Amino acid sequence: MPRVVLDASRKQRHTVKRIFDRLVDEHAAEGVTYPMVRTCVADRRPQIKVEAGRGPVNAFIPQTQRPGVEAEVDFGDVKVRLAGELVTCHLFAMRLCTRARRCTASFSVLTSSVG
Repeated sequence: MPRVVLDASRKQRHTVKRIFDRLVDEHAAEGVTYPMVRTCVADRRPQIKVEAGRGPVNAFIPQTQRPGVEAEVDFGDVKVRLAGELVTCHLFAMRLCTRARRCTASFSVLTSSVG
């Protein structure tokens, strides 16, 4: 895809079909299929936009947390059947951000004090 096409109006931009037709007609490209051109254009379009200063640069910033510093916590009510009776329990779930392990606990009563 030519870089000058970035400034063209929407209807004048090179479509995958137009690029494929030009390859076959103008460059006698044999063995080139439409899906090959479509894949190539899909890969190159974002790169060309970044090179022209018009697209976001793909960046990866790894998260780094010290063990035990951050966690994801959720809680809510669940209904369970205990001894044939439907009972509402309170579920607490926690996952440390540094590990995939989870800690869950279920309580029959909800209080604000611990111990």
